[in-house]
Amino acid sequence: MVMASSERTLLAMTREQIKAAALELDPAEREALAEELLLSLDDAERHAIDLVWLAEARRRDADFRSGNSGAKPVDEVLERIARKARP
Repeated sequence: MVMASSERTLLAMTREQIKAAALELDPAEREALAEELLLSLDDAERHAIDLVWLAEARRRDADFRSGNSGAKPVDEVLERIARKARP
């Protein structure tokens, strides 16, 4: 089987090179790629990830309820995210 040049290049890329290339995509393309990658995981891997996120959400909730962290207005948070996304 003969591989196309682009396939050989992709296989030779390191994880960091792939990450750097992905970060150059526009936000919608990055979101689509992230979704495809997550969907490529098997059920056991997805379940393990869900458990980690659940633990993180519970930790953040406990921090908030105990007063160890605060809340910010959603418009302030969205503006900060938008500023970071601008080139």
